[in-house]
Amino acid sequence: MGDIARQGVAAFVAEVRSRGGRAEPIPGRRDVRVCGSDGSERVVRVCPTMNDGWLARRQDGVPSADGAGVAYWVFVDLAPTSPEFYVVDSAEIEAGIEEEVALWLADRPGRTPTGSHPIARSNVVHGHDRWDLLALDAVRDPAHGTTATPVVATRVGRPVARTTAPEIVDDRLVVTADIGGYRVQGRVDPVTGTLEITRGPMEGRRFPDPTAAARALVTFFDDHETEPDCDTFWRSEVLG
Repeated sequence: MGDIARQGVAAFVAEVRSRGGRAEPIPGRRDVRVCGSDGSERVVRVCPTMNDGWLARRQDGVPSADGAGVAYWVFVDLAPTSPEFYVVDSAEIEAGIEEEVALWLADRPGRTPTGSHPIARSNVVHGHDRWDLLALDAVRDPAHGTTATPVVATRVGRPVARTTAPEIVDDRLVVTADIGGYRVQGRVDPVTGTLEITRGPMEGRRFPDPTAAARALVTFFDDHETEPDCDTFWRSEVLG
């Protein structure tokens, strides 16, 4: 489980405890067993992000494909100072993924439904702070006495601004690419040719050249149609 995944689970567990419930991460899975304030139990799948949307898996469109018995998904946004949570019924999420993957498969028969599947914020916004679905208190209560350490999400390449620090000018070329429903932004060093992804999936990763970065993104999204040719994959962008 990656750092962002661990941060998302830790943030969710702390939030559940602060709302009168109990939470126990299930080893080896993306899921947490939650006991509500009324004693009821359910399995919740945690999907965290630090960008504009979330990444599920294409195979998540098959209900209970992994035998987890997931009742709800919670989408955790780690970008704000205090994490935000969106609770959505698993049947709704699975049906949406299944429908989109079916169209993706129909477009080119013979594809394998594996790899990442983007979840847009507009698809989960209605679940913001729906703690009632998990039988948890609507208001956080410090009296619950959670001992969990507050989760502080960290972003790569975004230093804390200091009023006394001199302005740092980044003269690297800004490039963007659209893939998997995401707009990925990167910066290319004009001297070394290295490319750093500065926004989107794989944020913070560095590659020896734009072509290597394009190939990595195509592999990440399991996209067999997009050509990872730096001349067509990336486009220059002027920042105003």
